[in-house]
Amino acid sequence: MGGGSRPVDPEPGVVLVLVGEGWGKSAAALGYVGRSWARGWRVCVVQFLKGAAWNVAERALAAHLEVEWHTFDPGRAWGAGNTRDPVDLGRRAWEVAAGRMRGGDYHLVVLDELGNAVAAGWLDLAEVTAGLRARHESTNVIITGREMPAEVCDLADTVTRFELAKHRVQRGILR
Repeated sequence: MGGGSRPVDPEPGVVLVLVGEGWGKSAAALGYVGRSWARGWRVCVVQFLKGAAWNVAERALAAHLEVEWHTFDPGRAWGAGNTRDPVDLGRRAWEVAAGRMRGGDYHLVVLDELGNAVAAGWLDLAEVTAGLRARHESTNVIITGREMPAEVCDLADTVTRFELAKHRVQRGILR
């Protein structure tokens, strides 16, 4: 049975970065969420940039699996025609993320679109790298984003680059 029934492993956690222009980074992270849940791991997802109206089906699945899921804007995306301050949203999201990484209660913490939030100046790079270094020794972290600071990639144990070769949107298919 999944959903955090197992204590945190004594094995060292890893940092995995999923970066690049190709689509599917967040979907790949969600695949890791499902695999982790099936292992009985306790999982937390913190979405940077994406609001509550983005990928509602993914959030519904996470709720069904009792995966902790955080968004900080009711709209589709931070700064997309709403009045919320993205720096304030970044600060609030980072406080949650840093606490979940540091506490030792989570086997996996996903920081979705963190790279883009740092690149946009909504998060302080030094604070992010310090938080990654200060994470609990057995907590695994997955970080996604089209952009990723070299300092974050340097801290990672694995960096996977997504390259866009072809996408349906290029043909006008929007669904």
